[in-house]
Amino acid sequence: MALLKPAKQFVEDACTRCGLCFSECPVMGLSVKTAREEIKRLIAGKPTRHVLRKCTSCFACDHLCPEGCNPTELVLQRWHEQYEREGLPVRARYYSPHEELNFRSYVVARMPSEERELLRQWSDRSPTEEILYPGCNIITTPLLTRTQALAGLDIRGTLDDCCGETYYRMGLFNEVQKVARRLERYFKTLGVKRVNLLCTAGCNMLMNVLPSYGVDFDFEVRPYLPVILQKLESGEWKIARKFQGTATIQESCYGKQLGQAYMDVPRRILQCIGLEVVEEKKRRNGALCCGIAGGFPPDSGYHILDVTRATLKSLLQARGTGADYTVSYCAGCQQMLSTGRVLFPLGGPVYHILELLSTALGETPEHSMGWRSRAFLAGILRHQVPRTLSRRRYRIPEIPETPPPLGTAP
Repeated sequence: MALLKPAKQFVEDACTRCGLCFSECPVMGLSVKTAREEIKRLIAGKPTRHVLRKCTSCFACDHLCPEGCNPTELVLQRWHEQYEREGLPVRARYYSPHEELNFRSYVVARMPSEERELLRQWSDRSPTEEILYPGCNIITTPLLTRTQALAGLDIRGTLDDCCGETYYRMGLFNEVQKVARRLERYFKTLGVKRVNLLCTAGCNMLMNVLPSYGVDFDFEVRPYLPVILQKLESGEWKIARKFQGTATIQESCYGKQLGQAYMDVPRRILQCIGLEVVEEKKRRNGALCCGIAGGFPPDSGYHILDVTRATLKSLLQARGTGADYTVSYCAGCQQMLSTGRVLFPLGGPVYHILELLSTALGETPEHSMGWRSRAFLAGILRHQVPRTLSRRRYRIPEIPETPPPLGTAP
């Protein structure tokens, strides 16, 4: 099979080999000399001492590069080539979104019946013109959608309808192409004209990545957080319970890809409900990943120590702000940091911005990350950690263009 490429391309001719991409990287922060050596080795297709093992594909270097060379995409290309040669450590299998048993399906199978009924309703494939596409992370925290902020939206999607963003962030481009074709068929079955998204990963994949894989998404893709902000700032929604205090934001890696104006949106929403935003030291285009991407490099394969270290860095940074609330606008970031807090109870709970908004609108949301965080951790300890030291490698099985019958993993 011919090797595929990332949606954007590394622009080698424009690269001056200055090393700024890796010397200013929020994760690695290499010396200028080492950073220059690393970019030269990457371009030459040679092994690196740091980047290929430590990068979290958070896209920060794309925004740091003064020449607009897209160095993240060079890393993804090298990871893709490595996966094609070697596969992944078998421990990565538990994080593959299309495995019957994975870290999300383990939690879904343990949900209360009320939540499973919501997911059953979202699995409806009858025709509809406009939907809210929840994405995998909202599916594993479905009660976030029980708010007037999302009233009237037809929510559709299952874990089998994943957008493939983790495949993309790991350089698994052949899998991304299969997901693109599968989603094209799914959306055509629904006949949608507009797809609303809360998930920044889904926004980037549907708007910027998957269309480059030859699929026809003949519908409008609309990020929904800006719609929520407009309703707040216009006075359409009245604040019933104004917060007092401060909040810090766990930036989504995909917020960088959607732009500064998009990253302003959650900050303005928090201000509308009464909270003062206290920025983290590494923020916006230079923000740290929530932790999951510490396991993205093929040599890591979601090694528990890599993921734990990356999560702990983000928890410590949030605590260092002294803010009253740690807030995420990505349900996946909330889940990652909340699971990390089970092991490292640093600071207070991590809230999704919808939870705080719901409270401000006079509702009483159920913050259900307690049992959910423990379930995520239990699944990892039971099904992934025992494979940590295994030397076995594996390749992701064929992803069928039509999903299997609905069901839950044990």
